[in-house]
Amino acid sequence: MLPASSAARRVITGALGVVLLTGVTTAAYVGAVPRPAPRDPGLENFHLVDPAGRAYSIESFPHGSVLVIYFGYTTCLRACPVALDNIAEAVDSLGARGASVRPVFIDVDPERAAALSMPLFTQSFGPSFLGLTGSAEAVEQATRAFKVLAERVQFSADPTDYAMTHASPIFVMRPSDPHPVSLPATSPPAAIEAVLRDALTKEPG
Repeated sequence: MLPASSAARRVITGALGVVLLTGVTTAAYVGAVPRPAPRDPGLENFHLVDPAGRAYSIESFPHGSVLVIYFGYTTCLRACPVALDNIAEAVDSLGARGASVRPVFIDVDPERAAALSMPLFTQSFGPSFLGLTGSAEAVEQATRAFKVLAERVQFSADPTDYAMTHASPIFVMRPSDPHPVSLPATSPPAAIEAVLRDALTKEPG
């Protein structure tokens, strides 16, 4: 029979072995979690910030999520609210599967986005909506990458006397997709829902 001290050491050693093995297994699992690889510079991407200053690009989102991206501006009176309402209804129609969808609103008018409450604007369409903007240069890079038309029309010498024009489809993609699927901005909720369901069904690349 082993002395009490030897038996205690065996118990402690065995427990440490279990802890170490568990740690190695956990580390292996964490290391195996797929993460989106950095995108090729020629692919659609953005490098913008949310109202709290947190930086986002397409690689920032979970590998298994589906993004619905729309470019607009918070002072838009018709086209943007209609498109975002339709996106919100499409996501709601997915039920529990809608939790994997992240609607992203990119404000192409950073000057007014800074003066107005973009969170209040986006949250009016649903809690999952994320509003992003950035410097004029960052916004221009994003619109160029997605081939979105956004133009500032100046009416007078007053720098605040201007209006924005824009033409943006609704983009649907997984973070790992090389290119998004684009739908007309006027697409009804059922059409958006169908594309979202298709994206959710496919395995992430």
